[in-house]
Amino acid sequence: MKKYNIFLFFFIFFIFLLKSEISSSKKMVNVNGKLFECKTPKNSFERTRGVRSRICIFYKEDKEIINKMRKKKKIRK
Repeated sequence: MKKYNIFLFFFIFFIFLLKSEISSSKKMVNVNGKLFECKTPKNSFERTRGVRSRICIFYKEDKEIINKMRKKKKIRK
């Protein structure tokens, strides 16, 4: 029984390590099914109350990717 508890603990810990793509301190925005991280971290008000309406400022590389995605979407229409 004790071996199973230790195994379960390490299994859950390992899953949390694999979850590194999702950051809890930075705001994540979903654009066309892809997650992008904002430059500015969430402040305490956003973390405690779950505010989602704040404007996101993207990194330069992410902004270029988003612009390419938008251009491809406009061409398809």
